[in-house]
Amino acid sequence: MKKLECILLYIGLPTLLAFLPGWVERLWGVRLNAWVIPTLLVASAIAYAHLRRTGRMSPGEATRLGVGRREWARMLTRFAIGAALLTGLLAWRDSGALLAFPRGNPRFWLLVCVAYPVCSVIPQGILYRALWEKRYAPGLSPTLSLVIGAAFFAWAHIVFHNVWACTFTFIGGLFFLSTYRRTGSLLFASIEHALYGDFLFTIGWGAFFYEGTQAALAAAAGA
Repeated sequence: MKKLECILLYIGLPTLLAFLPGWVERLWGVRLNAWVIPTLLVASAIAYAHLRRTGRMSPGEATRLGVGRREWARMLTRFAIGAALLTGLLAWRDSGALLAFPRGNPRFWLLVCVAYPVCSVIPQGILYRALWEKRYAPGLSPTLSLVIGAAFFAWAHIVFHNVWACTFTFIGGLFFLSTYRRTGSLLFASIEHALYGDFLFTIGWGAFFYEGTQAALAAAAGA
């Protein structure tokens, strides 16, 4: 039963979210906008309630930091290397996209960078790190559960319909899940996740992740 639940949550739901809007629009001419974030928020709220009810997550666990300087140095060094590689890759692929978002719409860019950690990173942390580790990963080897967890995190980004989003998030999933395992801090792993996400939006990769926070905020603002 738990295996079926895991498959439905981590494979079935993202697949449905990726293709249902297109089917609805083709069949009935109704366009579903900004649906990813609300679904993510509801799913993460249910997951959090389950973790609390079963005693797998304490009241302060989601907000506890508790990491030393060595972990900060390790995380920031890895981020600096990753940011340089992402910048170089985008410059090679499409140099005109570099910093196009903050230059073209600075207010909306700032709104996205502020809202993204709250609306997207924290819910994803609950679903793809806390819930995965505490409910589904036990029984698997550490390496296998790390790879599968990262693969599920990448598959969640099938909603963006491009290989870049899935590739980046598979690598990111390995980073964030390993950070969570090593430190036991969901908040610290979420800070790392938010750094990469906001950097992607800022440097020019955000177009490949548009259906999430950006689309929800754009719909709310009428943009």
